[in-house]
Amino acid sequence: MVFWTVLKMANAPATQPETEIRQAQREDAETVFELIRALAHFHGDQADFRATLQDLLRDGFGETPIYESWLQETEGKAQGLATFFLTYSTFQGKPCLHLDNLFVQDNARGQGIGEKLIARVSLRALELNCWRMELHVHKRNSACVFYEKLGFSQSPDRVYFMSGEGLELLGKG
Repeated sequence: MVFWTVLKMANAPATQPETEIRQAQREDAETVFELIRALAHFHGDQADFRATLQDLLRDGFGETPIYESWLQETEGKAQGLATFFLTYSTFQGKPCLHLDNLFVQDNARGQGIGEKLIARVSLRALELNCWRMELHVHKRNSACVFYEKLGFSQSPDRVYFMSGEGLELLGKG
């Protein structure tokens, strides 16, 4: 009888580790910074990664934050990150949520963390009365299938940008 009980315990499903998705706080800024740096490394964009911890502290955790960061933690260790900011549609008269970064650590992929983070960000979009959520997918990112599976569709719009010297020349005339 004791052997059967031990065997049943050995075959019992393992308890799931404690996971949480929560909005990052100022004391999490270094973790957010390291996850964004890991995302840049993942995409091979280390050379373009110029943000500093001070930039994140000022713009994401300062008096008037420009963006929000959400962390997925398993047993207190951050494994996933979503950052976003709001834009505004004058046609719709409502804000739009722009998902800027979605990242899951290599060792935590395939566990549904990315989907759970996007679901939480979608709820946040609803809380903020957004009429849509959008994201730009890195040209080397194979996650397009993942986003389409969740219900995202590709926009017919083209994205143009200007930065650096071109922005200065145009802005300063």
